[in-house]
Amino acid sequence: MYHTKLLETVRSLDARERTRWREYVHAGLFNRHEGLQRLCDYILEVSPDLEQDALQKKRAFEHLFGAGAAYNELKMNNLISDLYFLLLDFLAFLRFETDRLVRLGHIADELLARNLDKQAAGALERYRKELERRPDRTAGWLRHERHWWEAAEVLHSRQARRSAGEHLRRQADALDLAFALDKLRMTVVMLSRNALAVVQADDRPRWLNELRQWCRADDLFRQYPPVQVYLAALDLVEKPENRHFEALREALDQHDLLFPPDEQTALYQLALNYCIRRINDGFSEAYSDALTLYRTMLDRGLLLRQGRLSQWTYKNITAAGLRSGAFAWTEDFLYRYRDTLHPSERENAFAYNLAELHFEKQDFAGALRALQNVEFTDFTYQLGAKTLQLKCFYALGEWETLTALLDSTRQLLRRNRSLSAFGKTTNLNFLRLLRQIKYWKQNQSFHPSRRWQTERQQLQDEIERTKPLAQKDWLLKCI
Repeated sequence: MYHTKLLETVRSLDARERTRWREYVHAGLFNRHEGLQRLCDYILEVSPDLEQDALQKKRAFEHLFGAGAAYNELKMNNLISDLYFLLLDFLAFLRFETDRLVRLGHIADELLARNLDKQAAGALERYRKELERRPDRTAGWLRHERHWWEAAEVLHSRQARRSAGEHLRRQADALDLAFALDKLRMTVVMLSRNALAVVQADDRPRWLNELRQWCRADDLFRQYPPVQVYLAALDLVEKPENRHFEALREALDQHDLLFPPDEQTALYQLALNYCIRRINDGFSEAYSDALTLYRTMLDRGLLLRQGRLSQWTYKNITAAGLRSGAFAWTEDFLYRYRDTLHPSERENAFAYNLAELHFEKQDFAGALRALQNVEFTDFTYQLGAKTLQLKCFYALGEWETLTALLDSTRQLLRRNRSLSAFGKTTNLNFLRLLRQIKYWKQNQSFHPSRRWQTERQQLQDEIERTKPLAQKDWLLKCI
């Protein structure tokens, strides 16, 4: 039973949701099968940590039907399957319960269907207030707006002396806006994915030109801020230029709260992708732009998933902060968000990024001490730690240690099968050029100044033309 869909789904529930699921299973309105109630209790009480040994089918069967009962595989599988589908109903109930707009819409529809017009009018008033209270104005909100005007039209049509109203026009406007926003969002996602794909897709959305012309020509769309935000995003993914990046960032600064968190995150990620592209092209000033975006996302709570921050996001924010020179802010960030990391990743991620902080502050001994606390459970950390050690030994002039580490890291890269060919080439190029810089630096006192400067220029030219190359900015600083 440990690897069933039932248990995999139960593991996704937090403590409060598990308690509520038990209440749901025991509520006669939703379930009257005592076997399902006992199985739910067994899972949550006998093995609250969902341990594998306690959740063997035969042990659960004995608990449910007694030690003397002959084990029946089909009966046990049916109970597990039925409880799983009851759990899915519970998840749908949670979504329905937490979405007040959906509930209010259903209430208004049901009262209208029962010809309870007075009560329906009150329900529509509550529905309207909830619509106006919501900050977002995206396609989902607009579908509720259309629904409200549709229900209001039904109520209006029942009046004995009804006047011509705006109900149908407002329904049509909401429908057009929702359609345009959905299409814009899909277009932006399609183009951005095509740009990031390893194999480029040559399938521009067939509706793109007409959609853009429609949204820029009609006053309905020109006056609706979410449409303008998506048009700015569309410009950026089509033509990644600084003017389009600034236009999207300005639009988000003014209107990001008009979007629900998931859409806010996706739009900010588009802007971040542009910064990452600029960084990869060697424009180090883009780190500052990336840090500004990360700080806004942190302030908005957009980077946490169920209270957790990804170790890779933690690393990327640290890199943006350090490359921007915001040492004090970055150190505060490392400690403030340390406990949001998953416990299994926390110590490694913290130690590694703390070492990066020490290195950027030129505390090379402190960086090496911090790296002693990094366990090489992940190749990314292993390679990152070795790269940082190489940089520290170069800065300290520890040439023998540096040479030995260059050799061992080169062997590690060549033997590793999990790293892509691009990743291997990028890092092997770094090792090769660092070795050349080391020899150039060591021989500085043995060569005439003119020859030494000539070699320096040759190294700089080689670094500039070598692609792909890791740590390019740092290598250039070395010479």
